[in-house]
Amino acid sequence: MTEDIVFVCTAEDCVAGPWEGAHDAMAHCEEHPNHGYTGRPRADVDEVIPATAVQERDNRNLQHKGHPEGALANND
Repeated sequence: MTEDIVFVCTAEDCVAGPWEGAHDAMAHCEEHPNHGYTGRPRADVDEVIPATAVQERDNRNLQHKGHPEGALANND
């Protein structure tokens, strides 16, 4: 997503958001049944909740080709 997109809850009467990060919108909607979110142009909203910092993770398969170091192995 680009910085020109923000995320809003699509549930009726919900005033939460809009969020700069999709993960914040996802966290909100997961806590409330029948809520969902979608992207909107930043120009359509006034105030935006800044995105929560997330920790970068290595999601590669650690059992890659059966090697004990997985995708991090040099000689597989």
